[in-house]
Order: sequence, then structure tokens, then C-alpha cells
Amino acid sequence: MGWKIPALAALLAAAFGAGRQTSILEPGPASQERAASDPLDPRAAAEQVSLAFQAASAEAAQSVVQIRSYRQRRDSWRPHQEGSGVVVSDDGQIVTNHHVVDGGTRFEIVFTDGSKAPAKLLGSDDSVDLALLQLEGPIPSPNGLPLRPMPLRTELPPVGELVLAVGNPLSLGHTVTLGVVNGHGRSNLDIAEYENYIQTDAAINPGNSGGPLVDVQGRAIGITVAVGLESNNDGGLAFAIPASMVRRVIDDIVEHGRVRRAYLGVQTVRSYLVERTLEEDRRSGYDGFSRVKVKDSIANTPAARAGIRAGDIILKLGDNEIRGTQTYFNALIEADPEDTIEITLWRAGRTLTKSVKLAER
Repeated sequence: MGWKIPALAALLAAAFGAGRQTSILEPGPASQERAASDPLDPRAAAEQVSLAFQAASAEAAQSVVQIRSYRQRRDSWRPHQEGSGVVVSDDGQIVTNHHVVDGGTRFEIVFTDGSKAPAKLLGSDDSVDLALLQLEGPIPSPNGLPLRPMPLRTELPPVGELVLAVGNPLSLGHTVTLGVVNGHGRSNLDIAEYENYIQTDAAINPGNSGGPLVDVQGRAIGITVAVGLESNNDGGLAFAIPASMVRRVIDDIVEHGRVRRAYLGVQTVRSYLVERTLEEDRRSGYDGFSRVKVKDSIANTPAARAGIRAGDIILKLGDNEIRGTQTYFNALIEADPEDTIEITLWRAGRTLTKSVKLAER
């Protein structure tokens, strides 16, 4: 059953606080009068929310770009991929998805006013599906306004928070859609090696890839991923890489010229065989959730030096509880190569902890 507009407005009033200013823009005289006469007027609350998202959308227009990649064939440059990106620094660094730039050798940035600028690839990471570009030449001023680096909000948004998906879907130009955060930690979608996505119902289509998921204050809470997904205009779901991982990838590329990954040095039992191998462990009292069992500990690796061996079941990496190979890979990707972490294991009927100094993969 559809929601009535007054009911939705009343809910927004409760969510944003009756009579509390939530927009960086002042409301118009009509809404000011309504708020003064009745601070619970749902129309005034709805107008405040609308103004806040209008402001966030206007700011995003100075940050979100279209990315066109080209590859050379014989004597001409031919279009290869298109996607979206977001400016993240004053000197013109732009973050996008790896698959948007993968295979391209020349990159063109298109701004909301139609102006264009060349860019070069600074680095890319296919395991997370992120890449970083750098504008070449003078920093442009699209629409006669300064280019605006979009802040990254690295804490996870609560489920139910209203968000905007901003990008250039289907080559239509700057487009904004509204939705809510549906959940966190979504994985096993066969999009990338690292999958720990924010889920949203904001409409995302091909061409949105690499654009931001934006909160009401104009901050990016994630970078959207549209590869391999159908259009979700029919009420389907979409996903975004959390801003905390985006920040990590940007910092690694800027500081080291590449994305560094932590390495433990174990081979694990294949997922389709692990249940059979766990039968003996269950007879000795194992009743945990982890399905990550060590098949072999490779010589001269952090795992071997720490005494991790075949048959161990990995229960935790640091503070991360391990349930399957996806949570195991995510925990390693999120770790720094220099980290020393506590790894909790199940071995021969008992739980034990090993301190492991990781290495770089």
C-alpha cells in the first residue's frame, strides 16, 4: 500500500527534528511562515528536507564528472568505456571504478557544463574495483564555479538514512536519484574480490559506476558499483563501496603509487569440500560458524612463522569474525601490510590465539 504524502512528511519531520534547521539553504518565506505558525506542519518539514537535498545535489554538480576512456586502434582513438567519477582533492584527483578505466589508455573528463579536460591514471585496484585519475593541465571551473572536492564520510551510515545516487547513467548527463540505506556488509555478489557493500534502493544504472552515494550534507558515503547489475529502477537494489575503503585506496595510491595488500600465507580448503572436513572437528566439540579451514601453511610466510598449520579453523582475524571465504578476504584486504594482528583458531578441540605480523602481498 502506497504512503500518503502527509504521512511521509510527518515521518520526515520526526526524523529531522521539528522546527530544527537541517538545510544549508534558508527556506522560502512560505515555509518560514508555516514553521512559525505550526512547527509540526508536515509541509514545512518536507520543504526543509527537499531544500537540504537540493543543496546537496547542487554541490555534487561541482564534484561529479563523466569519465570517457579510449583505446587506440590503428590510427584513431575509439571509445572504450563510460562511467562516472567524483573529484576528491583540490588538485583534481578523481576516484572511480576500476572497470570504468580498465583497458583504456586515454581518459577524458566531462563536467556538468559540457567542458572537457584530459586525465591520466594514477593507480587502480581490481580486487576492490576502484581507480584514481588525475586531471592534467589547469584546474577547470565548470559552470563558472570552483571545482569542489567532495568530502568522504568514512563512518557507515545507519540503515534507513536518506541518500542520493549521483552520476551519468546511460550517457544522459548529470542525474540524481533518491533512496535509503538498506543495509551494510553485503557480499557474495561476484562483483569483486572485496565485497563489503552498502546496499541502497536509489536507482543506479549503467554509467552510474564510479559516482558517489551522497548524504544530505553533500558527503560521499560510498562509490556506486553498477557492473554486472541490472537497472534497479523497478525497485531493485544497488551497492556502493564504503568511503572508508575508498579513502584507504586513495591514500595508498598517492603515498605508494599502488594499492598494498596484506598477506598471511595460507591455502584454505575449497568451500565445496569444507563441510566434509569439518565432521571430525564437530566430533571434537567444534560448533562455530567459520567455514575457513587451513589446507596448508606456506613456508616462510607470516602464517608459517606464527605456527598456523593445516587443519586449523580460522575464527577471527583481529576484531573480524570469520564465517566464510568472503569475510576472510575482506578482513585481509582491510588490514595494513605492517599490521600485527591476533588470529583466533580452533585446533584439535580447543581455541587458541596467535599473534601474526602480516607481510605485503
